[in-house]
Amino acid sequence: WKHLGWQIDQSFVRPQKLTVTSEIKTVHDVQKLVGDIQWVRTICGITNEELEPLIQLLSTSSWAD
Repeated sequence: WKHLGWQIDQSFVRPQKLTVTSEIKTVHDVQKLVGDIQWVRTICGITNEELEPLIQLLSTSSWAD
C-alpha cells in the first residue's frame, strides 16, 4: 500500500523509492529537487543549512526557463 510517499507493508513502513535527477538546468528542476528532498529530509537528517544553497537558487533572478 502506498500513501503520501510512504510504502506500507504488513510488517513495516518505509519511504517509497526516490529518484533524483542530477541534471539541473532550470528553476523548475531545482523546485522538483527541493520537493523530492523535502519528502525524505527528516529521515535522512538533512538540515535547513544543508538545503540553503538550493533555496538560494530558487530566489535568484538569473535563472531563465
